[in-house]
Amino acid sequence: MTVAELRARLSMIEPTESMYAGIAPSDVPALEQLLSDREEWMAARAVFALSRVGSREAVDVLSRAAVDQRPSVRVAVAAAVGQRPIALPDTAVIRLLRDEDVGVRKFATLAVKPENGIEPRSLLNRLASDDAVPVVRENAAEALRKIR
Repeated sequence: MTVAELRARLSMIEPTESMYAGIAPSDVPALEQLLSDREEWMAARAVFALSRVGSREAVDVLSRAAVDQRPSVRVAVAAAVGQRPIALPDTAVIRLLRDEDVGVRKFATLAVKPENGIEPRSLLNRLASDDAVPVVRENAAEALRKIR
């Protein structure tokens, strides 16, 4: 699909799973362009579409989006990865877990997967015991139970 076609598809007022139907690995370059959209909600929708594609190229784009300057995009990356059977590289997960934005950390805890290494797990342990925000501590503890 073209960028315009993807923008139209992802612009549904109420997002549904059917909105993402038919989005394929060949659409990753167009989705990557939508990540730089000035409308943060559109960039976030592109993140969720990429997470459903799940290809190596899509995961690479998601890894780069994990350092987007907009917190809403980083939250989308963390949340989308947490919901899908994909794993970001440790470096991207670590950045999300160390994010200053509480919303990013809240969802980043759930983005740690069994495929991730020791450092993300160590950070999860630290967040589970030391984070100042109760929901981050709770999510980190839950994530640790899931990946053990």
